Amino acid sequence: MNSNTETLGSIRRLLAVGGLAVAGAVALTGCGILEEAASDDTATDEVNSEQFDAVADAAAGDCLPEPPVGGATDTFAIECDSAEAFWTLTAIEADPGITAEADGTIADPTPIYELCGDEVGANIPGASWTDWNMVYDQTSGNVDYLFCLEALGNPTVDGATPVYPSAEGECFASTDYMIGTYPCDSATVDSELIDTVEVDPASWLGADADAESIAMSECSGDWSYYLPAIDQFGRTATIYCTN
Repeated sequence: MNSNTETLGSIRRLLAVGGLAVAGAVALTGCGILEEAASDDTATDEVNSEQFDAVADAAAGDCLPEPPVGGATDTFAIECDSAEAFWTLTAIEADPGITAEADGTIADPTPIYELCGDEVGANIPGASWTDWNMVYDQTSGNVDYLFCLEALGNPTVDGATPVYPSAEGECFASTDYMIGTYPCDSATVDSELIDTVEVDPASWLGADADAESIAMSECSGDWSYYLPAIDQFGRTATIYCTN
């Protein structure tokens, strides 16, 4: 084995652009998987007035599609047994008393952790994808709704199972915003898992800098390079040792 390294980049968050005139311009941010879709259609993230009204009736246990809101639909939650169901809401809070930055992010993630749990968005081997999102006013930055998501387990439109890789022989695409598993013969695959090193949560924020030494000392098997799995908050919960 050797210490050639590739760094799994942070999941980026998306600032919705455009927006409709609902209390200024109501928009949605969150979910790194939206970024690629929105690069071709900025309306993907816009929340229309009907959707905004529908969010008020949402509750934990409701289900959402893969891009969780936006586009032409006037609804928010969908039937959990529908083919489009991808996420389940684990929590939702109206008027959480926080303000979004100009780039559509939350400067202090503490309110996100308090609502969604400290492990939200973390790349934990074998765990289903989790994420957070919000509907906010682009003019004032006021956050109208903050909510938490967990993948139901249904494949993405690209064919990925929304569970972080954990077992030797599982295959994934290192360039994906959120890392799931694919059939190893998929054209999307560029990495095969040899071993994983789970990082103590107390060390998540500093593990990226120590990834090489961690991989060299703890990765087993005939691996070729390592990937520190950095999440949207800059935390590294695991290091993948791969071919």
